[in-house]
Amino acid sequence: SDQALLLSCFTAMSIASGQYFLTQIHSELKMMRMNLDKILEFLYGDKKAELMAEISFVKYAYQNYNSIMSHEAQRTATIASIQKAKKVAMKDIEFYLADLVSTVTAKVQTDILETVEKATQIKDSLELSTQLYVMSELLEVFYSENYDDGFLRYIEEEATAYINKCDKRMLTSFSMLQQALTSHKDGIFKKTDKEVLENQTRKIGDIVDRLNTAESSSLRELLHSALAAPEKRTDYRIER
Repeated sequence: SDQALLLSCFTAMSIASGQYFLTQIHSELKMMRMNLDKILEFLYGDKKAELMAEISFVKYAYQNYNSIMSHEAQRTATIASIQKAKKVAMKDIEFYLADLVSTVTAKVQTDILETVEKATQIKDSLELSTQLYVMSELLEVFYSENYDDGFLRYIEEEATAYINKCDKRMLTSFSMLQQALTSHKDGIFKKTDKEVLENQTRKIGDIVDRLNTAESSSLRELLHSALAAPEKRTDYRIER
């Protein structure tokens, strides 16, 4: 009976530790913390419904972690759904990256302010999709409790490489848009509000700066610290 009690204590502490780390992770993902109505303001197109569905599910999996971990069948089903959410996130990231390139290259010569608005909307959708991808990766680790060194190393290397690739592709597109704003000249029949143009130029410049500096690495740092957390020593005191 003492052994069974001790085992149940360690199981409870493992789940509590997982919930603690997930809470810290979730607090850093500002896009994932938005309520659904706010998210609906910038999501668009065919990907809107599927992305909303996966975000709702991941929030459910995060908020009910303690309870689901105590029920093996539900836990197994949840892991499978988390893996599906990760695939949807990657598919949507690729869609939005392609749409960003198309928007910047095809529309920049017609209406520069419209292009900036659309590009900013795509950026928000991309950030949300990327955070969904990272949260899904981490939820799978904590739900499966697979803390094997090789597995954690693989997750971090693959996710970091993918985030780097996404950031570089975003930087290329927004750098092109920044150049277009800087060199913009009004047409004969269409005048652009200079104050609005200057504000939008600064806005895009800020995005380019963030992508160019260490600030854009916050998601990678979060991934690294979250995957390293289970390996840290934790001291417990059990009293009878």
